[in-house]
Amino acid sequence: MKPNRKPLYVLLIVSAALYLNTLPNKYALDDKMIIYKNTYTQKGFAGIGDIMTKDAMAGMFGDDSQAVAGGRYRPFSMISFAIEQEIFKGNPHISHFFNLLFYALSVIVLFRLLRRFFPETNEKEWYLGMAFIASLLFAVHPLHTDAVANIKGRDEIFCFLFVLLAWKSTFRYIDTSKTKHLFFSFLWFLPAVFSKETALTFLFVIPLSVYFFAKAKPAQYLRLMLPIAAASVIYLLARFAVVGNSLGADVPELMNNPFLEATVGERYATVFMTLGIYLKLLFFPHPLTWDYYPYHIPIIGWSDWRAIVPLIVYLGLGIVAVIGLKKKSVYAFAIWVFIATLSITSNLIINVGAFMSERFVYISLLGFCIAVAYFLKTRMMQSAMLKKISLAVVLIICLAFSAKTVVRNFDWKDNLTLFGHDVQISVNSAKGNSSYASELYSIAEKMTDTAARNQVFREAIPYFEKALEVYPTYTESLIRLGNCYYFMHGDYKTMFSYYLKAIAVDPNNTDVWGNSIGVLTANVNDPEFETEYWKKVIGINPNRFEPYLFVGDYYRAKNMADSAIFYLEKAYKVNSNQFDVLKSLGIAYGSQNRMEEARVLLLKAAALNAGDAEVFRYIGISYGVAGDDKNALNYFEKAYQINPKDELNLNYLVLARKRLGLQ
Repeated sequence: MKPNRKPLYVLLIVSAALYLNTLPNKYALDDKMIIYKNTYTQKGFAGIGDIMTKDAMAGMFGDDSQAVAGGRYRPFSMISFAIEQEIFKGNPHISHFFNLLFYALSVIVLFRLLRRFFPETNEKEWYLGMAFIASLLFAVHPLHTDAVANIKGRDEIFCFLFVLLAWKSTFRYIDTSKTKHLFFSFLWFLPAVFSKETALTFLFVIPLSVYFFAKAKPAQYLRLMLPIAAASVIYLLARFAVVGNSLGADVPELMNNPFLEATVGERYATVFMTLGIYLKLLFFPHPLTWDYYPYHIPIIGWSDWRAIVPLIVYLGLGIVAVIGLKKKSVYAFAIWVFIATLSITSNLIINVGAFMSERFVYISLLGFCIAVAYFLKTRMMQSAMLKKISLAVVLIICLAFSAKTVVRNFDWKDNLTLFGHDVQISVNSAKGNSSYASELYSIAEKMTDTAARNQVFREAIPYFEKALEVYPTYTESLIRLGNCYYFMHGDYKTMFSYYLKAIAVDPNNTDVWGNSIGVLTANVNDPEFETEYWKKVIGINPNRFEPYLFVGDYYRAKNMADSAIFYLEKAYKVNSNQFDVLKSLGIAYGSQNRMEEARVLLLKAAALNAGDAEVFRYIGISYGVAGDDKNALNYFEKAYQINPKDELNLNYLVLARKRLGLQ
């Protein structure tokens, strides 16, 4: 009997319509790391090789990609972004369209799979079918906005879409015994695991579903598992070759290790609190936020009811799931799907670098939708009145969820809108406050109207300060807060006080070092302050040559040769092949008439930079003092050739010529 296609059309229209208002949206949140600031994605087709062979974050962070906990190897969705970059030149609206399209397709495939599990005999009342109700609930649930409205969330969409196709092929094999479907199962599962690791949980879920919804012999289990197991092994080998064994590795930075300041007991108490929040959001998805970073989610202990109640609930669910195995209860199956697919990102097994995320339950929602659909379906079968009531409940839930989904999509318009909205929800999140402040900061940097620019900086400051109240050693906030005062008032002293706090946390922070050298060299004329600043930096990080060099040059300019040499020799000890160090120390030695030592360093400096006239002049002076007028003349001539406008070069050249009796 040919199945009714009306539910397919309805699900397709509903799934697509709910996310139509994402099409005008721009890039937001993680799109920066994976798409428009990722050098591999931006290369288009040429970047696919790097995408396949490098950590996903390496395209933005380079060697620092390992600072992001867990490693990221999800090349399939990134390849799709690279293709879009090649063809559409980085158009976010096109990318949003494809997210919408793939999401709608996944709902269609889900319905077709569930119809195999829960077949309907009454095609006229297709809207009462359990497969349709479960698929509809899945389509409209607002928790999906975190993945669908964020372009980067395509890894979740792809993972689920291809898992469903592999899952469906497995059951096609069971129903037809045709080996080609096992081959298709392998082909579909491969992009699923290469999209996101969550697909690995279906090594358990798929055979479990066979047990619940098919009559397979033990030998069949082995055959149907081989394709998805082979795809999983290929992925794991590739992942290990690219990012190594990075899963669960602790990172000493709170934003990538939320349990950094927690004891073992506190960690698991907090994990169960987040598992409880997931359950709450399944039934009541409000408020929603992208930001579950420290400390929007607080660290709690086992004396807190927020840990105890979810633990009891999950123990109860576990009992129902185990007992229901023998009876093949639909509720048991739904619970197993929910728990299994959430296991990897739950933080129970490995630290995934975040307390929780709405996208972590993107696939797990399937278990919830099956359970709710089954509950309503069984009520419908009891009486005509319950049938009407259950149908009304479905409509009310879908309307409420749809409204929430559409409204939430508007928040994902761009970073400023998303961060500005969600910081009012995640009030105590260091990440959320810093992200919103940083977005304001970036906008202000580009403004040409000084008064308007300063107003935006002033708006950003309280959020940076809130971030530091939550996380006092948050370097991003320390640096940018300091910059705000400098940009607004030229207050470099306040800026550098924040910089000192930042490098106390991260002694080699590139932003601090780059800004410090640039601002003090080009924009500040306060030698005493500069010297004291660099001395404080030396106290924090004695392993960089720059502070010693700057302090040494300060004393050299003050004709304090002993102090200059003291610091310059330390700079030389740290880096004996740095041009400025060699030059400054060589000149300092020369000022104390240590000409041979000076010449050795200056010659080495000249080999590194043959375009510095001053170095050649001082080399000439060292030869002249030693009575070697011929070599002195040679180097004075080189200095003059490099910079004939410098009168000193001309004067020394003339003097050397006279000493040799030349005109």
